[in-house]
Amino acid sequence: MAIALNKYPVIPQSLRAVRHLNSAVTEIRVDLASLYHHYYLDSFGRTPPSPDPAQFEHIQFLLPTKDFRFQGAGLGIAPAIKKHRSNELGQAFCRWFLHEHFNITYFAHMEHVLDRQLHRAFDGCRVERISKGDAPDYFCAESVDRIFLAEAKGRHSPISFKNKEFNSWRQQFERVIFKDASGKPLSIKGHIVATRFITEHDSSKLRSGLWAEDPDSPGEQGDHFDTKPELGRAIITSHYSGIATKLNQPILATSLASGVPLPNEIIIQCVAWKVIVGPLQGKRFIGGYFGGPHGSMLARDAQGRYSFERHDPLRLDSPSVTFFGVEESIFRQVVLMARNGGGSAAQLRPFKPIEFFYSGFSILRDGSALAPAEFFVPVDMLAL
Repeated sequence: MAIALNKYPVIPQSLRAVRHLNSAVTEIRVDLASLYHHYYLDSFGRTPPSPDPAQFEHIQFLLPTKDFRFQGAGLGIAPAIKKHRSNELGQAFCRWFLHEHFNITYFAHMEHVLDRQLHRAFDGCRVERISKGDAPDYFCAESVDRIFLAEAKGRHSPISFKNKEFNSWRQQFERVIFKDASGKPLSIKGHIVATRFITEHDSSKLRSGLWAEDPDSPGEQGDHFDTKPELGRAIITSHYSGIATKLNQPILATSLASGVPLPNEIIIQCVAWKVIVGPLQGKRFIGGYFGGPHGSMLARDAQGRYSFERHDPLRLDSPSVTFFGVEESIFRQVVLMARNGGGSAAQLRPFKPIEFFYSGFSILRDGSALAPAEFFVPVDMLAL
């Protein structure tokens, strides 16, 4: 996929054409499993559209070529459907790009924090709309003191840093403002990530591409968030609230979303699973699996060994089963974070990246893993 950057004073090392020169590459590779992972986290609650990441609904329409090109007319034939599907895939690309190349790990939808008074949970900081119109899609964070705004776009029509549409996207950053507990407005660095999708009907000279720029929001400039972590905590707890929902932990999810501490009287019951093969062999995750209407069921033999039983063992195309979970030490930190109202978010340590080993296994820095359930086996019931 082609890439173009604008207004980035320092190019991330992963996007540099030459390691020691501040110039950007002109194309990037897309990890489809990771892209689906971000799409799933961004778009769904307890269940994904399909338990199998290989059946990512948008990716089914890709041509079997090296370039990111869609079959037919693209993601839908009706203009409204095409616009909607392109934009939701554009949001997945935005999260994937910022995660992979800018070390941004945690994402909160703008509507979860916009115009919400945060006195009880976050010491009085506030996000306000200052004019009508669309606002950026996300507040996101690398840590409690590294906060960003992000706007995602996905479309089939041409994109340019000089066209009027891109200028209108810049204006979205001027419609929200962050005020600290004293009421002082502070500027937040932002990212516009716009993705154009090409189809088989388009010229062979055209390529799908990603355009990224970093505008600022209104307010005073400077390293303000070194001592103002309230919004960072809100973003991180909101991010893990969505993950807790997917793990069927509604009380934990509500506590994280509201900032109301989880009482010690309430126990979080969960199952620990162990990875049985690959570079993560022996690593434990808290989670469970999704299966289709006739997906496999977990069974245990007389020796205590687990296996996944197929609905029809004679069929080779039986529905697959997909595991979703969070690395155990990070999950324990999230529960602790809920118990103290988000106060320990600064101590949260991201999961260290691993080398690629299987196209259907994805794990992000937030510790969430999405992979075939056959890679995992349940080993322990926990009460945290």
